[in-house]
Amino acid sequence: MDKSVVVTGCGTGIGRAIFDRLIQSGWRVVGVDMNADQAADARAAAGDRGDVIVGDVAVTQTLETAADRAQALAPLRGWVNNAALAIPGNLHEPDPAGVARVFSVNLMGYFWGASIAVRRFLAQRSGGVIVNMSSIHGTHSFAGWAAYDVAKGGVDALTRYICVEYGPVGIRANAIAPGAILTPLFEKVIADSPDPAATFESFSVLHPLERPGQPDEIAAVAAFLLSDDASFLSGEVIAVDGGAISRCFRFPPDPAFVSRFKPDR
Repeated sequence: MDKSVVVTGCGTGIGRAIFDRLIQSGWRVVGVDMNADQAADARAAAGDRGDVIVGDVAVTQTLETAADRAQALAPLRGWVNNAALAIPGNLHEPDPAGVARVFSVNLMGYFWGASIAVRRFLAQRSGGVIVNMSSIHGTHSFAGWAAYDVAKGGVDALTRYICVEYGPVGIRANAIAPGAILTPLFEKVIADSPDPAATFESFSVLHPLERPGQPDEIAAVAAFLLSDDASFLSGEVIAVDGGAISRCFRFPPDPAFVSRFKPDR
């Protein structure tokens, strides 16, 4: 039986990788993105398997429209809250507009997306699955990212709440906490830095695997969490971070060891 899923922030990076992966996995997928050109590209890639709504996830009507469109294609059985903004900031020199925007997209966009998904699942009496895109920022703080860290911590709490409140009626919720991922935004940060090679290296060694992740590596986990293979998995925040949060300090590996055993790529 056909089933549909909504993916927010589907135009590029992790969201686009999830959008494409779910299309390939047989879902009917409705994406949401603010960028009209990226939305058109994703829509074309979906063909008759999906659609894309152009709009802001901070506007609840955008999310309602996406849910309506998904249900017109097939029963709504999944929802991926992925859209987010990366706006730095602190507490001693806060930018009120930036803080409000981060919370409106990175937290409240997820809250209302989950609310809409839950209400649609309940009306269908079908159960369903919610996947929230969190971050290692949700459990480990980074200087200069006050509002972003707080929002991602809230996403983790939202995930646990959905699990507890709605598990008895067959609704599951999990979150994914990526490390540094090679998205276009990440690549722009690298390119715009004073020393791109050094900046790339600093992000790479954040992870014991000594490299950033790929969007497809996050999409694979999202597809699993939405699938029946994850039917007894709920309320978890799964770090897909190359081991980044498993340590508190990087001890450089023995160069001779790495040279001898590192796989050829």
